[in-house]
Amino acid sequence: MEKQRAIVDTCFLQKIASQGSCPDNIKKILDNSDYIPVAHKYVVEQELGLQGYLQKLIDEGYIATIEYSEFLPDDFSKMLYEKQYVDIYNEIRNYLMSAGGRKQMPELKIPNGKTIFTHHIGGSSMGDVHMILMAAFMRLPVFLSEDSDIMLLRDIAKRRLSLSAYQLQIYNTADLLEQIAGKADLKITHKEFEMIVKQAGERENWAKLNAVWRENH
Repeated sequence: MEKQRAIVDTCFLQKIASQGSCPDNIKKILDNSDYIPVAHKYVVEQELGLQGYLQKLIDEGYIATIEYSEFLPDDFSKMLYEKQYVDIYNEIRNYLMSAGGRKQMPELKIPNGKTIFTHHIGGSSMGDVHMILMAAFMRLPVFLSEDSDIMLLRDIAKRRLSLSAYQLQIYNTADLLEQIAGKADLKITHKEFEMIVKQAGERENWAKLNAVWRENH
């Protein structure tokens, strides 16, 4: 089966790499998955590039950077993207404020000389909005993420862009490991798989994942 492109975010990559202490696990997991990892240019520049082991994967081309020209080919597309970006950011921010939870987002204030493509606000989820919009504009089918707000952002983007027929599947680390455990042809041993599961912080799911492995091997 031909592999699909899947958007990967920073928290997902950091989790499967055990916060950088096991960087080789990124390739071990993704090589055994059905996905080719891709990343939004904004996330590459503002997030992934700050981690040496992730920048290496970018430089090698293992994680492909999707350039803006691939999904924003003209001024109209860019204008629509920028408008939807601000609207989606504000909607998720207002939702989090109303919910009153611990996670909150600062007001989106872009300084003079900066744009949504070049400015970064720590803890703002700016990268999440970029990734969801890119997924919607390109109709990408899969998003690998550990962010709890991604599903909400997906639904907001679908509604605002009138994409009722578009389906974006979101999988976290446990989901992906279960998919891998269910595959018959793998490039890792059972012992390696167990080590990866535990290094990725999914020890509590080992019994379930092991059962799936045993059923298929």
